[in-house]
Amino acid sequence: MVQMNSRERVKRALNHLESDRVPIDIGGISALTTFHRDAYKKLQAYLGMDNPINLTSMPSQSVFPDESIRQRFKADCYPLTIMAPYGSQLSPKIESDGATTYVDEWGVKWRSPKNGLYYDTIGHPLLDCTLDDIEKFKWPDPRDNSRIAGLGKLAKDLYEGTDYALIMNGPLYGGVYVPCQWLMGFEEFFIKMMLEPKVVEALLDRIVSYHIGQWDLILDEAGKYLEAVVICDDLGTQSSPIMKPSIYRELIKPAHKKIVSFIKSKADVKVIYHSDGAISEFLPDIVDVGFDVLNPLQVSAVGMNDTAQLKNEFGKKLSFWGAGCESQSTLTHGTVADIRAEVEQRVRDLAPGGGLILGSVHNIQRDAPVENVVAFYDALYEFGSKFYK
Repeated sequence: MVQMNSRERVKRALNHLESDRVPIDIGGISALTTFHRDAYKKLQAYLGMDNPINLTSMPSQSVFPDESIRQRFKADCYPLTIMAPYGSQLSPKIESDGATTYVDEWGVKWRSPKNGLYYDTIGHPLLDCTLDDIEKFKWPDPRDNSRIAGLGKLAKDLYEGTDYALIMNGPLYGGVYVPCQWLMGFEEFFIKMMLEPKVVEALLDRIVSYHIGQWDLILDEAGKYLEAVVICDDLGTQSSPIMKPSIYRELIKPAHKKIVSFIKSKADVKVIYHSDGAISEFLPDIVDVGFDVLNPLQVSAVGMNDTAQLKNEFGKKLSFWGAGCESQSTLTHGTVADIRAEVEQRVRDLAPGGGLILGSVHNIQRDAPVENVVAFYDALYEFGSKFYK
């Protein structure tokens, strides 16, 4: 098959067509297919690089991979985000116990312990909220044009000056129901789902309005340059759904549908849905909502390891983004031979007929040996190149 550029390769994969090789993503989904900052530092040192590190997510400490890394590992995607890296917008404080905290524009307080890896929410402005509290809450303005300052020019320049597939990462890190948990607390959110669903519906309506307001601006500016956009929530633990599918269908699914329908009414793009965990029960719903792509296929979760069966059952309706290698055991504790064998299996299971973009299962963490990380990305290119030939 004739050699293609990155954009052509990704476009064909998203349309369930084979290409010259399976496309690779490093950081296209900006908070989820990249590296934790510590893992990235190790990789840079190993490769003899020392470029400045920019974060795309303060909570997860996700890194924006620079051009040298994308070129080294043959990445095909480029992330776009609606705001500058979060470190430039927040004012973290060092507490007396050595922890670092900050408060975001929603009034949510985040904390990372001394020498911690991530930030977790510890202050929830809508804890124990009522419908009246939601009505009175000071909501950030989704139509504030400063959020997308320069986005249209950047997208145009990248589209015309590179051959990357441009991936737009959505507001609130793409989250729809998860931001509700940040605002009211995780436990409180699940309790209210059962006891006060009207409160949850009211909060979700606000989040949906926020999404639609921002997507309206984003797609007017950059929609014609994009291949895909990203929506994120987590519907599964490692062993089971995080909520009853019936509750998802009643409360969360309508919110997902509204956002996806609006995006597709504005631009000819594919919509990626990110959810970790054991979510096999939700796959028919994900298709029904209108999502085109599933990320990441967490193959360590219950019901998600048989990638050949998942491809057989859903491969004509969903593309799969990620799934290159099980990150919690194989990538972290396996040998190079183990990694190569798993990558080869995932390519064999998921690449036939297109519909696969290879990448990590969530961010590469600092406990993954750097030699394994290099072997993993090199294997993505090797086996992804061999398969269609």
